[in-house]
Amino acid sequence: MAIQDPHQVEMERRLLLAMVLSMAALFLAPYLYHKLYPPPPQREETRQVEEPAPAEIPPRVPAAPLETTGIAYTTASPRIIEVENEDLILRWNNVNGILESAQLKHYRSLDGNLLEIIPQQVPDSAQRTLAVRVDEEEVDKRLAHAVYEIRGIMGDRARAPAEITFYYQDAIVEVTRKIHIPETGYLLEIETEVLSGKRSIPFAIVLGAGIGEVNSPPQGDFASPQVAFYKANSVTRYSVDDLEEGPAEIDTGARWVALDSKFFTYLILNPDGIRGGRMLRTEFFEESEEMESEKGPAVPLVSAAVSLERGARYFVFIGPKDYEVLEEADKTLSGLIDYGWFGFLVKPLLFGLKFVYGYVHNYGWAIIILTFVINVALFPVRYKQMSSMKKMSELQPQMKTIQEKYKKMKRSDPRKQKMNEEVMALYKRHGVNPLGGCLPLVIQMPFLFAFYRMLYSSIELRGAPFIGWIQDLSQADPLYVTPILMGVSMVVQQKMTPAAGDPTQRKMMMMLPVVFTFFFLNFSSGLVLYFLFSNLFGMMLQVLLQKWNREVASAGSAKKPSRKRKK
Repeated sequence: MAIQDPHQVEMERRLLLAMVLSMAALFLAPYLYHKLYPPPPQREETRQVEEPAPAEIPPRVPAAPLETTGIAYTTASPRIIEVENEDLILRWNNVNGILESAQLKHYRSLDGNLLEIIPQQVPDSAQRTLAVRVDEEEVDKRLAHAVYEIRGIMGDRARAPAEITFYYQDAIVEVTRKIHIPETGYLLEIETEVLSGKRSIPFAIVLGAGIGEVNSPPQGDFASPQVAFYKANSVTRYSVDDLEEGPAEIDTGARWVALDSKFFTYLILNPDGIRGGRMLRTEFFEESEEMESEKGPAVPLVSAAVSLERGARYFVFIGPKDYEVLEEADKTLSGLIDYGWFGFLVKPLLFGLKFVYGYVHNYGWAIIILTFVINVALFPVRYKQMSSMKKMSELQPQMKTIQEKYKKMKRSDPRKQKMNEEVMALYKRHGVNPLGGCLPLVIQMPFLFAFYRMLYSSIELRGAPFIGWIQDLSQADPLYVTPILMGVSMVVQQKMTPAAGDPTQRKMMMMLPVVFTFFFLNFSSGLVLYFLFSNLFGMMLQVLLQKWNREVASAGSAKKPSRKRKK
């Protein structure tokens, strides 16, 4: 099931509600005001999509106890090693062979430190990242406490490129893990083989529990943690709420499984296909601020155990959800960035934004320039909208005459229907489409939603400054300056637009700037910047259009020959 960030869903709900209110003010209000008869109801076609039944997962059966000699062949002391390349700092713990820390060198957290992908606060009972697990119960118990030998580097620090081998052997199990860390990039290559009684067996690799900050704010880097997997050109996502009732199974044949968040991810990629696995939810209790002995609020965490074939060679990606970075690692990984229904618009918009940024080196100005280009492209639509509204305003006296004529008639009076016929005849004589002022807004709405999804999902805007007080275009304006200016621009734009419709409609239209301003207070400053300058450029084009129309009208009057009355 596809899951969205609850904060993102709330923002989209507000944006959609604002659009619906504007459409209601433009279209529904006058019809309700004049009490027109509703159109005959239309039959709604419903289509039921049959969801495929989940594949049956055989129950896990503990293996029979194996005869052991109690002799441990591998003798190693607990040790942590650090390997660094151009983009990552990785710390490995040879106890259980886990990845204890992964820091991104080109990203920093709010406190100024290098951004940490692996949670540093997790429940003691939680499985740890990149630990090896197996279905054979006795073997799994041994691996849970195995201390691996580390081969391939000397000392506790190494510089990539590097190849490290984690090796463990006792009386019944032998594990070899070869890890290749490249000089640059976020993609590690790992080959793992687990032998039980000298036979190679399948195994699982753990992701989690959790990603980044275990209690990330709604608009933080690690907001909306979830497990996602890719299969058959589709990405399936499970949030912590989806796993509340119990574990969920990963589809057999998935190409990758990821612990995902708003801007960052880490995952296991196997081009040959994954055997399946399980997604889990655990809870971490923060310490109480009042009493250390008491538990604080529970923080839900997601994790996954990814099952792989015996002797599998696979990849681990740890890094940002940057479209180009993901595409370079694997073409399918860009599916982690959820662009929603308007992905076909978001991708070219993002390409255009980054293209402009390459010249101006400021994403705020890049948004403004791209907004101007979009407004120029939509100029024919705006022209049609303004022309329609102007014609409607010119017909207001005649509309009022018709309304007064039928004003005293009851709604149930059959003669009332003639008012509708006269109104439509008036529109037809003058070539006016009553929806002409609404339809252009419908055409512009996809661009607004596409811009919203681009600005919300694109890591390029994370921490991107604009001017002065706006130091992060992915976050809301801390001083609310741009939302207020946007509301003011809407008022001015309404004053410039030819008056159309009845007084009730115009009053509702005057309320829209207040509603929009309220809704946009918590939207990203980049989105508000787009909407603000879209209004400003729209007003500029409207002034130019009105001036051009006056010049055309004056030129037409000057060239028109005078007619002499015949005697």
